[in-house]
Amino acid sequence: MKYRWEEINQMRDILEAEIRGHHFDREHARRVALTLAEKFPDCAQSMGRIADRMTTGG
Repeated sequence: MKYRWEEINQMRDILEAEIRGHHFDREHARRVALTLAEKFPDCAQSMGRIADRMTTGG
């Protein structure tokens, strides 16, 4: 499987910011997670959970 590193790196940066308590764009994070879920079914469940968390804020 060929991964698009740009989107994966964005998600890494988003999750690191969340862990550290730094500000990040939750809507952008949701969009990136949904894009990754659509393109890579093997990680769709995890990305779906991230997208849900970004929507609910929790």
